[in-house]
Amino acid sequence: MQRLISTCCLAVFSTLPGLFPAAVDANDAEPESALFPAGSLSGSVMYFQRHRERYRVDESRFGSNLHHSTLQTSVDYTSPFWQDSIGLDLGVFATTDLVNTASPDHEMSFFPWDDPWHPDWSQKDARDGISLYRAHIKARANFEGGDFWGKAGYFQPTGPGVLGVNWSLMPGTYQGVEAGSNLRGDWGGVAIASAYVTRYKAPWYREVNAFRDDEKKRVDALWSVGARYDAPAGYSVELAYGKAADYRQNAHLKLKYQQQKDPQDSLYLTYQFYAAGEGSAVLRDRPNDHYAGKWSHQHYLALSRAIDRYTLKTEFTYTRAPSDSPQHVGYFVYRLTGAYGGSNGAYEPWWDNRSDWNHNKERALFVSVNRNLNDVLPFAGVSVGASAATGWGGRVYGVGEPLKERAWSLDLGYTVPTGTLKNTRVSLHYTHYDNKTRLPSWTGYKNLFQDERDIKFLLIVPWQL
Repeated sequence: MQRLISTCCLAVFSTLPGLFPAAVDANDAEPESALFPAGSLSGSVMYFQRHRERYRVDESRFGSNLHHSTLQTSVDYTSPFWQDSIGLDLGVFATTDLVNTASPDHEMSFFPWDDPWHPDWSQKDARDGISLYRAHIKARANFEGGDFWGKAGYFQPTGPGVLGVNWSLMPGTYQGVEAGSNLRGDWGGVAIASAYVTRYKAPWYREVNAFRDDEKKRVDALWSVGARYDAPAGYSVELAYGKAADYRQNAHLKLKYQQQKDPQDSLYLTYQFYAAGEGSAVLRDRPNDHYAGKWSHQHYLALSRAIDRYTLKTEFTYTRAPSDSPQHVGYFVYRLTGAYGGSNGAYEPWWDNRSDWNHNKERALFVSVNRNLNDVLPFAGVSVGASAATGWGGRVYGVGEPLKERAWSLDLGYTVPTGTLKNTRVSLHYTHYDNKTRLPSWTGYKNLFQDERDIKFLLIVPWQL
């Protein structure tokens, strides 16, 4: 059914330029004869090339883990609100591997199996195809000092809450409803939201799947509630809680401060606390029993400072995922389902240095510096960067050796600042990752792989009508 809907949606998109005129300025009058107000078409063409080598302990050498060139394209239709009340958003993307000589599960094309719970590791080729990733009705109602809003269908959550999506070049998709309200005044703003979702697809699956626990039993739905207060002085606080009935529960606290005088003079500080817990019906030493105790948690601190042409970042995490049995995973994940790609959480730390830095008792530190070269080169838009991360002190059941891991990365990027290709982006990223434990990948420390050398090239050409 999903494939049929996706194919039909693409056919509709091909006729949209004739059905709807190009996007118009919000101040322009709508033609009285139009059944619906004008919408906009946008999208992108993306090329991604990657070669990742991983050390094989049993062979004492590096071997190709990922080696592919992938082409993706997306098309989005975004409507304005008819009668300032209701609208429709649609989006599809298509992907194909031009070359793939290593693992097929590389996230930029479709995995050669249909869901996260039934992998078939005998498969050698990723799937090409098309996927509907957004198709929802949206509604709003404005009032003095705020608004109500909602959406239903296939969507990405946007309000405060625990639900997030997986990303490749495109986002994941929930099936369900989300609604909220924004209140604004001289005192600042308050945003509240709730969501109820029954299915999900990561962007490397074509099918929207029901949720399942670690025993592959169906979980009917996930729900989330959240609230955020934004103060005029740049402070904000967010609280959220969500649950998968009798299975897992998540909660977070996010405290932030942001001060920006201009793009070359800004300060960002945050402390965030994430908690993931077992549900009331989880039995000890069963597949759904992830931790020794009911909760695991992670603390996250970050500082970012933009000064002139430099952006400096320092970030730190501390993780507790109690582990006293072979059953326990020994690492922290912020999502309401266990399987990777089965759902995701509204989790912000991401260092692009390969590891998740999230094992029990692990401390991890990240630093980075980025500089634009507008004053060095005869044209604007080029930037260079370097980053490093280190993790230490991780301890899990059955492994006597404390975890030590390190990585460093280099970045080169260019964004077209003006002209027909404005906002076209080209980036080159290299990571060197070093696992000091010498254990085989996924052994002992269950979310840890061996040494890697990873190079990524990305080209994104956006367009809009």
